[in-house]
This record gives sequence, structure tokens and C-alpha cells, in this order.
Amino acid sequence: MKILHYSPHMRPGSTSVLAADLACALQSAECENIVVAPSSEIVNRLYASKVAYVSCHRPNLLTAWREVRRLRKLIRRQAPDIVQVYSTDAAWIVNMACRRPRRMTVPPVVGAICGYVWHSTSELGWSKCDYHTVLSRHQRELLTAETSPLKCMPEIIPYGTDERLCNPNYQPTESWFSTWRAQQPGYDNHLSICVPGSISPLRGLEDIAPILTGLLRSGIQAHVYIAGNYRKARTVYVNELKLLYSNAGLTEHISWLGERADMRDVLCACDVTLSLCKKPATWDRAIQEALALGRPVIGYDYGAVGEYLNSFLPEGRVTPGDIAAVMDTLTQWSSYPPSSLASIPAPYRLSDTAAAYMKLYSEILKTKS
Repeated sequence: MKILHYSPHMRPGSTSVLAADLACALQSAECENIVVAPSSEIVNRLYASKVAYVSCHRPNLLTAWREVRRLRKLIRRQAPDIVQVYSTDAAWIVNMACRRPRRMTVPPVVGAICGYVWHSTSELGWSKCDYHTVLSRHQRELLTAETSPLKCMPEIIPYGTDERLCNPNYQPTESWFSTWRAQQPGYDNHLSICVPGSISPLRGLEDIAPILTGLLRSGIQAHVYIAGNYRKARTVYVNELKLLYSNAGLTEHISWLGERADMRDVLCACDVTLSLCKKPATWDRAIQEALALGRPVIGYDYGAVGEYLNSFLPEGRVTPGDIAAVMDTLTQWSSYPPSSLASIPAPYRLSDTAAAYMKLYSEILKTKS
């Protein structure tokens, strides 16, 4: 079986990296893969897994037709069994490339829908796919709640964690811990709480103030580590948060870590990871990785985070917006931490993701024949 993955917006940290992770996982299952994506450090991982790589540019009005011609030639030459796309413009380009099937067999197109914003341009691309996948049950509910142009009900296939990199047995090195303790004075004497993710109003970072204030008043020495790229956030919003924390007398109890390359180690070093998102998410990599590492997580019980917690740690689920319940759970866990799982539950391993896609591809090809 040969799969061509077209991800013209692939970049580290985004859901579009699913193209690379999935291709590498499928390659080890004796499935031939070709990834068409912009050049980045991710390409080295493709070569290491013996995945064929073809460079492309991010499409725009000036380059779209050039990409159509290049992709048509590639599909004709490689003759893949399945073409999988990871964005709506990628779906449109593949559709145009396969529109004139002279001297080529038109393969089925699978649209891996990684976002949930639905608008007219999304319909233009995604409606051209023969099959669709989504990352969570919540995402499917969002898409099918609208007037959907999709040809069939999307298949739910979570973007699993690579269990070789994130698993309950993983531990930071002693040298890393020594550096961490030197950078974070008093780390060993307080309840450490990590709040990962982008710095935006949707992340609910304002809720840190009443939660942390309540813990301190209860006699629990707590410290919050905000792990997110505040340099890319709106300066006005960051300043508003800092003023809020300062007025509450919490400045010394909050650290801004910025964007970290050693996020796995930070998640392992903190006692609890917290998700305070104001809206349900379709995917949350940091929260899923924290759970895969066996770390305690508290989050609002909706969206993908609620789905993760239901499988990994049901006692970490909290009614959305219930700050008192978050404080109560943190208070309990400061004395009696929950027991962690010995392994990552299905379907949240990357191997589960690869197996689910292999099953889908087999069913598609069986239907086609």
C-alpha cells in the first residue's frame, strides 16, 4: 500500500505535523509513504524513518496553479493508492490535480481535518475529499452540527502520542533537574502547577488569580508555571495578566517559562498540569502529553480535554468554569496525589492512530475494488 501525504502548511507544534508522525508510524508497518510538505527540521525525521520526501511551497494565489501541475505529475509518477490531505487548500489543489485523469488513475482522497473553523472556503476544499477524519468526538460534533458539505460522516481518529517519547516511565535526567532547581528557587517547597499552551484569552489564564489566591489562603504554598510563547502573544493582553497578578499579590508565585523545547521535562517536574480553556478544544497536545507521561491533570470536562481525562484520569474532570472545584481538587491532590496509569490507554498512542488509518485505508481500497 502506498500513501501520499500532502501537508503544505506543516510546521513544528501544529496539528499538520500529523502528516510526518503518521507517515513514520505507517512506514514501520511496511506501508510505503511519501510526504509532500515545506522544508523544516521535521524532514530529518522522515529521512531517518525512510519516508520519501518531496518539497513544496505553501500555496497562495500566485503559486496554487504551479502546485497543481507539480502534484499532478507526482501522482501520475508515483501512482499512490491513497492521497491524504491536511488542509482545505491542499484538498482543493489535489482535486484540481486529479480533475483530468488522462494517463493516470485517480486515487481516493482522505481529508484529515485538524481544525474546526467552518466557512465557505473550507467547504470548497473539504467537500472534494472522498473520506474524512477528525481528531476528537467534539470536533465531529462541531462539523456535523453545521450544514455540512462532507460526503460521509467523518471517522474519529485521535492524534496519538508517540509512546517511545512520552510514556509513564519517562523521567528527566538528574542534570536537567539540577538546572531546573537552580532556575526555580523554592521549587521543592511548594505545589508546582503547570499551565501549558498559547497565551490567549481562550486559555482562561485569568482564572489563575482566584485559584492561586484560594490555595495560598488555605495554607498551601503553590507556584504556577505558565508555559507558552508570550512573545508571540498580544502585548496588551500579557500586560493585563501581569497587572491582574500583581494587584492580587501573586507576582512571586507565578513564573513565565515561555516556549520550551524541554516541555516533557517541565510537565514531569510539576506536580499538576492545569487546563482552564474557556472553550472546548478539538485537540490539546500539551494536556495529552502530560497524561501520557503519567502526570496528574485537572481540566474542564468538555471538548478533547474532557475526552482525554475520561480515558486517562476521570477524577481530573471538573465542571467547566467551576473554579471552586479546581481549587478543591488541587487541595486534595496536594496531600493525596492520584495514582498514575502504567501505560497509555487506547486510542491515544501513535501506534493506535496508525492502526486506525491502516484499517480505514484497507476498507477504502476494498470498497474501490
